[in-house]
Formats: sequence, C-alpha cells, structure tokens
Amino acid sequence: MDSIGESEEARTPASARPDPPRGAPGRARIVGGVLAALAAVAALIWVIAPIAVTTQSGPAPTQTSLVPLITSTVPAGTSAVMAGPGIDPTGQTVSTDGVRAFIASMPAEGVRVLEVPAGSVIQLDGTIEIPERTIVRGGGELRWTGGIAESAAMSVVGDNVEISGVTLTNPNELGSADGDRNYGIEIKASDVRIIGNHLESFQNGIAVRYGGEYHDIIIAGNRVKDIVGVGGGPDSQENLGEDRGDGIVVWGAQATVTGNVVNAKPGTDARVGIHTESITLDNAADAPHSASMVTISDNVVYGTFRRSIVSENVAHTTITGNTVADATWWGIAIILQSHDSVVSGNTVIYTRTAEDEQGKNYNPQRGPIMIYGGVERALVTGNSLLVAEGATARAYVIVQATGNQVPTDITVDGNTGATENGAVEDGIATAGPVRGLRVTDNRLSGFSANGVAVEGDSDFVIDRNELRGGSGARAGVRVEGSPGQVTDNVISDVGTAVDAPGGVVVEGNVER
Repeated sequence: MDSIGESEEARTPASARPDPPRGAPGRARIVGGVLAALAAVAALIWVIAPIAVTTQSGPAPTQTSLVPLITSTVPAGTSAVMAGPGIDPTGQTVSTDGVRAFIASMPAEGVRVLEVPAGSVIQLDGTIEIPERTIVRGGGELRWTGGIAESAAMSVVGDNVEISGVTLTNPNELGSADGDRNYGIEIKASDVRIIGNHLESFQNGIAVRYGGEYHDIIIAGNRVKDIVGVGGGPDSQENLGEDRGDGIVVWGAQATVTGNVVNAKPGTDARVGIHTESITLDNAADAPHSASMVTISDNVVYGTFRRSIVSENVAHTTITGNTVADATWWGIAIILQSHDSVVSGNTVIYTRTAEDEQGKNYNPQRGPIMIYGGVERALVTGNSLLVAEGATARAYVIVQATGNQVPTDITVDGNTGATENGAVEDGIATAGPVRGLRVTDNRLSGFSANGVAVEGDSDFVIDRNELRGGSGARAGVRVEGSPGQVTDNVISDVGTAVDAPGGVVVEGNVER
C-alpha cells in the first residue's frame, strides 16, 4: 500500500532512478551550497557591520557612515568624530568656527551623532547651536574661554536632541550680574535628553528656557559643579541675586530632573539649586499639560543656594527622594500657584547660621521647608529635617501667606524634625492666614517656642503628633484661630501642652 503523502520519487527504487545530467548538482548539493553561501554572507555582515567607513570631502570634517542593522537600537543616520579643519583637539587655539562648520556639514536627514573625542580639549569662544535630531556624546571637554558672558555655551535649538557624557567648562567664570544670562546648556526645544554630563563654573548650569513652552525633557545623572551666584553675600543690602544663579532650571513643563549632583561654588551667593517655574506669557504654544507635571527626584544639592529646590507656579510637581544641604533661605519650597504638589521622602540638612542673611532685603522666614503664597492641596510627607549644630531656623516647616495669596488645604504629615545643637523656634509654623491646614503624625523635637504654632488659620486639624520641646519651650501647640481641633497629640518638655482659644476642640492629648 502506498504511504500517504509519499512522493513518486520515494516509491521508485534507487537503482531504477535515472542518473542526473552530468554537470548538474543533486538537490542535497544545491541546498548545501545555498546554506553555505548564506552562512558566508552572514559571517561577512557580522565582520563588516561594526566597521566604520571613513570619508573626507574637501574641508568637511571626518565623517563615519554606519551600516544600519535591523536589530540596532540606534537610529539610522550619520556619526562623526568632532575633528577636522579648524578644530584643535589640544585646546591651544580657539575652534569655534571649525566646530560650527563641522555641525553645519552634517547631513540634514536622519539622526546625527557628534562624537567629542575622549581626551580632547576643544576651546571655544561663542555659542554652539545643536540642531534637531542630533546626539552629542563622548568623553572630551568643551572649554569656553570667552564670548558667553551673556549667552549660552551650548544651545539646543531643535527637537529630539540628546547630549550625554560630555564635559563643558567655563574656567574664567564668564557671566554677568545683569543683562542676559550665562548658561552651560540652554534648551529651546522639546523632547530633549541631557544625561550624564559634567558642567563646571557656569552662572546657570542647565536651563529649559521660557517662550516654548518646551516640554518632555529629561535631565538626569549630570554633575553641575560650582554654580557662580551673583548675590551680594551674607550681609548685602542690594537686591542682587534673584534672577540668575541656578544649577538646573525648568521654565517649561512635563520634565523629569533626576539623579543629578548640584552645588554652589563655595563663598558664592547663588539662587536655586534645582528650580521649576512656569513663565507662560510669551509661549509660542502651550505644552499638552501647561505649567504642570515636573518630577524632581533623587538629586543631591548642596552649597549656599538661597533655595536648594523650588517649584514656583507649576502644578502637579513631585519633589521626592532628594538630599539637600546648606540653603540660606529654604531647603525645599512650593510657592505661589504651585497646586497639587507632593514633597516626600526628602532629607534636608539645614546649616544656615544667624549671620547668613543672603537676600535679607526680601525678609524671608527661613527654614528647611516652605509652603508660600497661594499654594493649594500640597502634601508634605515623610521628610527628614535636621537643623545642624550652630544653625538657626524659624521652623522645620513654614506655611506662609503673602498679600492676597492664602495657602489652602495643606497637609503636613509624617515628617521628622530634629536639631543637633542648632536653634529652631517652632516645629511647624504658619504666618498669616491659612485655610484647611492638616498637621498629622509628625515627630518634632528641640524647638524653643512651640511644637505647632498656628495663627490666623481656620478649619485646621492638629492630630497624633509627637512634640518634644527643647530648653525653655513654651507650648506643644499654640493656636490663635478657630474653628479647629487639637487632638490625640503626645506632648513633652514644654511649659503648656495646648494653648488654644475657645471654639477649638482640644481633647485626647497626652502630656508627659
């Protein structure tokens, strides 16, 4: 019986099959040959694909065309080493014109990859613009020695740009106390990534500029070293220093700032370590979520910035997991119209002494955390706040009105505040009218006046806090407004447990 599916050839005895024509291969030999050829081609591709093909045309810089692989995660395009006519890799001569010509010579199509060669020092004396769809990367140094006192060293002017692994320096500390600002990297575009760079001695480090509204920005893993502030110092009577001197600033929306290390140059009076602010009046087009959605996480900020981290007029901001020190005004602040923001899991080391009066003409109330102005629905939770030895603060957390802007529905929950031979007047304090304040589950110690001090508030709740006074502390809780409630707090080492007017519910508190 014939086997099902068996071919006619399979049923014919081998001895009865005709010999193949002379010179023609058998089927097995054909298949084997094809497979061998394919294997050879695959091997050839494996060897050749990573090899760069170098071309030179006239005065154009050396370029490297990459063979795109189907499995590659790098977009197809052109990669070029920053070298060629007019570019001195030793840093002995200025290479601005050569670098500009090098960038201009890159093909307009696809993604351009510009390599700053490791070990090189390229001296520049003017702004270098980075166009759209460009990656700038490499281990070399771009060193500006002139031409940027009132402008940016590097300006991102097109969307979909990445700058990574590059060192940018300003050894002469070029900058200006007024007029236009000096920047290390300015961003005037969207979909931009600034990752793993080293910036040193700029007046402003990395800035997403206003006027876009530029959005979808990642600023991650950068070292922003020795920001040069222009303030007048600890005892200045001048109004200098409040419009420049930022490590990282986002005047845009929908940005993530994470894993950076930022410091102010020792002895300088700088403004803000990391700053997000909405300036929307001149926007060419609003972001999808305008003046909103900025995350500032896992950064280290230190040195004499007036404010280490601030959100100003930006809603839905998350400030979490940062460690900050040495601010002369506020360690972390949510101010003005920054609605629906979260400040969580941060560590603030407050070292400001009574002699540190930077910006004294503005008369700030100084402390680790500030909620200022018309902020609504802010959550301050799980932060560790330390007033260090010799330092002085108004309170661990301050909630302050300004003009007709009243903080509303502010929750201060689960924070710890302590001092190591420093001076802090109150644990948590309000200044001016506040509506709907909730102070719950905090552990505060070492205050010299009150654990929680509330003035001009209405509808407040002060509940389940542990309040332990320092030497001479007056009260665990002192309130002036009503209605409100002070309940179930544990209070010790104070003159009076609760000092509250009629109309305030006071019950369940334990004095030890």
